[in-house]
Amino acid sequence: MPVSLYLPKTSVRLKWSPAGHGGAKSVTWHGGGASCHCEFNRQKYDRFECSSWTLAVSIASSNSNFPNSPNDRKQSVFCDICKIKRITPQRNPFLKKTKITCSLRTIHVFESSVQIVSIMKDNTPPSSPNQSLQELGEEIDIGDIEEVIELTDEASDQGDSEEEGAEGGLERVEEDEMEEDVVDMATLTFSKHQGSVFTCSVSPRGDLVATGGEDDQAYVWDMTSGNVLFTCAGHKDSVVCVKFNHDGSLLATGDMSGYIQVWKVEGATKTWDFETGDLSWLTWHHASNVLLAGTTEGELWMWLVPKGNARTFPSYGSASQCGALLYDGKRAVSGYEDGSVRVFDLKTGQQISSLTDGLAHTSPVASIAAHKDNTMTISGSLDGTAILYNTISGKVVGTLNCNTTPTPSDDSIEVDHTVEAVGFCPTIPNIAVTATLSGFVTIWDVSTQVSRQVIAQGAGSSHLLWHPSEPIVFTAGLDGVVRSYDVRSGEQLAKYTGHHKGILAFDISKNGSALVTSSDDATARVFKIL
Repeated sequence: MPVSLYLPKTSVRLKWSPAGHGGAKSVTWHGGGASCHCEFNRQKYDRFECSSWTLAVSIASSNSNFPNSPNDRKQSVFCDICKIKRITPQRNPFLKKTKITCSLRTIHVFESSVQIVSIMKDNTPPSSPNQSLQELGEEIDIGDIEEVIELTDEASDQGDSEEEGAEGGLERVEEDEMEEDVVDMATLTFSKHQGSVFTCSVSPRGDLVATGGEDDQAYVWDMTSGNVLFTCAGHKDSVVCVKFNHDGSLLATGDMSGYIQVWKVEGATKTWDFETGDLSWLTWHHASNVLLAGTTEGELWMWLVPKGNARTFPSYGSASQCGALLYDGKRAVSGYEDGSVRVFDLKTGQQISSLTDGLAHTSPVASIAAHKDNTMTISGSLDGTAILYNTISGKVVGTLNCNTTPTPSDDSIEVDHTVEAVGFCPTIPNIAVTATLSGFVTIWDVSTQVSRQVIAQGAGSSHLLWHPSEPIVFTAGLDGVVRSYDVRSGEQLAKYTGHHKGILAFDISKNGSALVTSSDDATARVFKIL
């Protein structure tokens, strides 16, 4: 049974004390110069509330009770804030702790406590329902919880039906009022998914959209009418990757467990499938039916579809977090959990250059992109930096400091500077853009590594996209808003509203006339570009 704890905006240690199935729990936390001890009741879904607690960690076991022995512990991690990346924890037996990292925060899980090391922006919407606190009694110390796993749809649905306390009721009213104020600018809303929509892709012809979601489903639908052409059935977990190939004849869908299927769009038939480890990213070659993928085990795969000819690339013991194909179509680049960046030759399958050791990022790589000159890449990291890397010489061109800090009203607020999205402008090659979870979009001069404009957009970004023919960048906001900027001046050109929760992915039509977004609010939307 999942338990969701809302954590204060500071580094804290927690100790959970359950009282058996269906009984009371208590939480003790220390941090930020203060401490608190509260108790709460577990019914169908738990929420522990204490002053200023805003973020969530979900804990579940293979049975109805908490895990009390190593054999009860699950071997995977699901971040219920970003809801996309699930990884295998790295346990250090000497320190008796497990490190859990995702693109939004890092958690160190000790045998007797949990310490949140990095916190996301305080405007992140909580993903669990409200429940009242009750004073309840007995405590049983179980300080060896070490894993975090996926929050099930059933638990979430049950939680929504729970009776809310006075404070929770007030919060829900405010959220409803906020939703009423949102102007829906979408030309079409697709609401077939039963849960968060994690990924989307627009076909090269611009007439079809594919979406994948938390409900283990992927759909192909008409961009104009919203009618479903076919359902990509058979996935075993949340569908986190969908991508049309270069000519739109094939669609690849991948779920979190690593099950990948390829569909022939004309005829709506499955033409190939394969199963890897937990999937991090998936992309097609620019000009051929070659599919590339990276996994949390650190493996990189390449397949010729539909023949199924496969090639694996060397693994270096760290999760492949993100990846991209270089424009020459002969090399691929991947960013890793250990902060390294590695470039591989697709023909030989061998590493040809790497950014490692003292030159690498000090935290996991969250985003990566390639320059059209076939030489340079840019990688963004949880450490708040972006690195420009020459893939030919193997040398660092420059390090961009993205740790722009707002003036907080509360000095205790910890700002997350994760560089969640990076990219080079396709029409002005000397411009790069970085976007952080702290809400800043920075336009950089590549040759001098100096910022041209720093834009405080008021909300973090999950992705960025480029207009295919204009020097315009689009950002996908965690506040549910897409914004567009002219990178020559930094001027905001437009805002696209309609979503009530964060945008998890978006794509643009090949002619630059329409945007498709997918969101945590269980919808995908189509917007006409202004």
